[in-house]
Amino acid sequence: MAKQYTREEVKARLQQQIDAGKPIIIAGAGTGISGKFAEQGGVDLIGVYNSGLFRMDGKGSLAGLMPYGDANQIVIDLANRVFPVIKETPMIAGICGTDPTRDMRYYLKQLKELGFSAVMNFPTVGLIDGRFRQELEDTGMGYSVEIETLKLAKELGFFTLGYAFNVEEARLVGKAQLDVLICHMGLTAGGSIGSKYAEEKLTLEKSAELINQMTQAAREGYKDIMIFAHGGPIAYPEDTRYIYEHTEAVGFLGASSIERIPIEVPLKEACQQFKNIPIKKK
Repeated sequence: MAKQYTREEVKARLQQQIDAGKPIIIAGAGTGISGKFAEQGGVDLIGVYNSGLFRMDGKGSLAGLMPYGDANQIVIDLANRVFPVIKETPMIAGICGTDPTRDMRYYLKQLKELGFSAVMNFPTVGLIDGRFRQELEDTGMGYSVEIETLKLAKELGFFTLGYAFNVEEARLVGKAQLDVLICHMGLTAGGSIGSKYAEEKLTLEKSAELINQMTQAAREGYKDIMIFAHGGPIAYPEDTRYIYEHTEAVGFLGASSIERIPIEVPLKEACQQFKNIPIKKK
């Protein structure tokens, strides 16, 4: 069963890796087998959230932003499935911090009782733009509400990670003095259902530039905040090398990059190999 850690214990575990020159790797786990083998692969944190469930059902990760299920209840359901196969790795709850149907203090205490050590804001309105985003902000379901929920999680002793998508959101993460800024570059490219936009419009160079701008903004409020990267064109291990070399990022959150893309081709090829073994003809 997954162990629970205090905020300071999580920080110490991660800092030990950073001091050794190793990046912090977070794996998304939409099913027990993902979490089990991510841990065996040496990841530092495992995230449980609604998009992981949809992703491992073969759906696009953005299903987690649509009204296809109760995001915060899915976290609880997944915990019951993933926690039993995890031994030592701290677990992150990806929560919908704008949920108007819940008392978030009570909900966060539930997550604490389940054994979660950390909280991050996913699903997040940060992935939404245009008129719909503005009207979410106007009606009390905007990004600042997510930040307030993460601040509450920090008060309750959770290690906190804030997804941000631009400089202004990064500044809010830093002002809240969350432990980690995750610079989100959008839906991940690659694989069978990856972002075509990220493949065609985004580059690692542009991502690094934005990450540096977001880092500077976050550190105006909290100079010791850890910087992680996620998404967009940062899809494969060599992509993270570029980001580490050109930014101050010390970690990477891999969702599709860890539990979807790596299994698509090997699984298909394994089936093809079995199918290609001939039987004796009568």
